[in-house]
Amino acid sequence: MEIIKLKLSVTMCFLLPIGNKYLLIDTGYERDKDMFFQKLQSLNISINDIAYLLLTHHHDDHAGLLNEVKTRNQDCRIIMHSKAPALLEKGKNDMTRGGIINSRANMIMKISKKLNKDWDYSFPPYKVDNNDIIINGDTALKNIGIEIPGKIIYTPGHSDDSISLLLDNGNCFVGDAAANMLQFTGAKYCVIFITDLQQYYQSWEKIIKENAQMIYPAHGKPFKIDKLKNNLYKNKKEKVISLEL
Repeated sequence: MEIIKLKLSVTMCFLLPIGNKYLLIDTGYERDKDMFFQKLQSLNISINDIAYLLLTHHHDDHAGLLNEVKTRNQDCRIIMHSKAPALLEKGKNDMTRGGIINSRANMIMKISKKLNKDWDYSFPPYKVDNNDIIINGDTALKNIGIEIPGKIIYTPGHSDDSISLLLDNGNCFVGDAAANMLQFTGAKYCVIFITDLQQYYQSWEKIIKENAQMIYPAHGKPFKIDKLKNNLYKNKKEKVISLEL
C-alpha cells in the first residue's frame, strides 16, 4: 500500500489511499494550516478527498487542525479513542500526570519554551459529532467501514487516549507511542513527554506482540521494530522530570 507522507513543522502526518479517497493520520499544529493545505495542493489532493481522519491522540501537534478539516469537509469522519472527546473539548493537552523522560530532554523542553513564549499546549477545542467514529478497544478497520487490511490498537502511555494503526503488512503508525527524535538526549525511541512510563512500554510490548515490522512515528524517520525490542524498558521511572507548566 502506498504511504504518502505529509511533513509539517514538527509532525509527520500520513495519507493512506482508500479507493479514490484517503485516510489521514493526524493534522499537526493549528499554526501549520497554510503548510498543510499547500502540501495537499502539491499532491493534487483536495480536502474533500479525505474520507477519514484518524487522530492518534488529542495533543496540540496532532489535533490542531481538526476543526479546520471538519469545517472544510463536513463528511470527513474523525476516528478517535473513547477517552479523546472529553480531552478535545478542553482544547489543551492533558499533562496533569507524568513528565519529561530525563533531565537532558527537560533542558531541551525549557529552551523550546523560551523560544516559543506563546506555546501553551492549547488548540481549538473540538466537539464530536454524530458522523465521527469512537472506538473503545482494538478495532479492525473493516468493522468501521474502511477497506484497508489492518486494525486500530490502543497504545496509551504518552496520553490516555493514544491509539495506533497497524496494517496487516506490518506497517504501524504510532503517533507518539514511539518516536525517532532527539536521540542525543537518551530518549531511546520514546517521546519526550510521558504520562505513564510503565504503560508506555506495555504499549511497545503490545506492538511487538502484534507483529509490527516497521514503525512510522509522528516525529522522526520510520524505523524497524528491532529498535523497540532493543530499547524496551531502557528509560527508568526515577529519571522522569515533573513538567513545569
